[in-house]
Amino acid sequence: MTLPRSVRRPALVAIAFLLAGLSLARADEPRESWDAVYIKGKRVGYFHTQVKPVQDKGRDLFRVQIDMSLSFARNGDSVTIETLYGTIETPEGAVLRLDSRTLASKQEMRIFGDVVNGEMTLTFEGSGQKQQKTIPWGTDVRGPYGAEMSMARKPMQPGESREVKIFIPDHNRIGLAKLQAKQVESVTLGGGVKRDLLRVEQNNYMDDQPVPGHAQTFWADPTGQILRNSNPSLGGMETYRTTREAAMRNLSGPKFDLSAASLIRVRRQIPNPTNTRDVVYDLTLQGDDPAKVFPNDRRQTLTPGTTPGTARLVVRTAGPEVGESNPEPLEAKYLRANALITSEDKRVIELASRATAGLVDPWQKASAIQHWVYTNVKNKNFETAFAAANEVARDLEGDCSEHSVLTAAMCRAVGVPCRVVIGLLYGDRPTGFGFHMWNEVHVNGRWVAIDSAWDQSSVDAVHVKLSESSLDGVSPYETFLSIVRVFDKLAIEPVEIR
Repeated sequence: MTLPRSVRRPALVAIAFLLAGLSLARADEPRESWDAVYIKGKRVGYFHTQVKPVQDKGRDLFRVQIDMSLSFARNGDSVTIETLYGTIETPEGAVLRLDSRTLASKQEMRIFGDVVNGEMTLTFEGSGQKQQKTIPWGTDVRGPYGAEMSMARKPMQPGESREVKIFIPDHNRIGLAKLQAKQVESVTLGGGVKRDLLRVEQNNYMDDQPVPGHAQTFWADPTGQILRNSNPSLGGMETYRTTREAAMRNLSGPKFDLSAASLIRVRRQIPNPTNTRDVVYDLTLQGDDPAKVFPNDRRQTLTPGTTPGTARLVVRTAGPEVGESNPEPLEAKYLRANALITSEDKRVIELASRATAGLVDPWQKASAIQHWVYTNVKNKNFETAFAAANEVARDLEGDCSEHSVLTAAMCRAVGVPCRVVIGLLYGDRPTGFGFHMWNEVHVNGRWVAIDSAWDQSSVDAVHVKLSESSLDGVSPYETFLSIVRVFDKLAIEPVEIR
């Protein structure tokens, strides 16, 4: 049993926005900056920030654009994620327009919107699909780098506190950044240069609750420019202000291996994991409550431990006849097409019809699709960060996420409700848990797990669920942030294997 793919792209981009530095300019003064990005001390890419003056109907505005390029190795393959994020803003910082474009496969995914009469209508567009959501947007709302902009306009002083309303990408919601300036301290920058900089700690909140993975620390010079930024997520992610040449230097060299970095090692091996049907795990989640991370459902049951951050989790195989059924009507989002699960695509429909020819029973259809995807996605590589189902249907390549979105789209195309699941999967080469993605189909009034990457219609007990999603709406990547919440913080140990 080989280890599944490592951490997903959306989690990385959420953190990347937090770390992106901003070099603020007056409305009449263009400016740009470059930041080198590191994870656990190894280079992974760069941020390039540009601030340029623009005019609209005689009104002075400026355009802020952040280009991000992050490259990683995963199981011997290399993947690069490129994102362009931009806003049009007033000199005071009020956001009038935002536009985010991500290239994680051959197709571009775009989120954009304009503020009209105190509201922002966000549009998520890709793969020929479009979904929208309107949210309130006051003149006091800033972009995702609003805290940095606030400091650049008015540098903070030691002991000062500040709050800034900001837009939080991936959640695509308005949150509150709380800043606390600490003390001036000697800080080592790129090349070993030391500077006396002000330490500022930032925590982001939504609905009065801290957003997991969003705590960060940055160090600013007396003008409010951030020269170093640190976030403990993903094992330690940092940026350093530098030159263009230094930011782009040696990017073609050996890549940081996310597969190795994200592996959660265990002391006890699980023999014959694909045939394991019942496992009891002990969990320890540093600085968090496992009950807020691991859901209870037909497959898994969590019991809080005797000390904070601990729990016992029982995971069992549960087929379409196990447990009580739920007669409640299902939400339409589990059957309709969206930008990632393109169930109305002609090629997807063709493949789904071929896989289920002659079948009527929904469970038989889902099982047939799961096996068809496993058999026909022959090039099982790690070179694509995240492709939509219509792209996978034509290329028939990818890893667990590509298997999962194609399975979901094909199931929906033949009338079987389906969603994706994000979680952990045990592997024995090397031994431990890696991040993984599979599916659940709704049959017999029950959500039933299937995994087309491992040809399982009866999913084993070494699949541990973190979250599930229809990938519908303007925030389809939000569910992947559960990975950020446990990355480098979770210990999981099998204690009973049955």
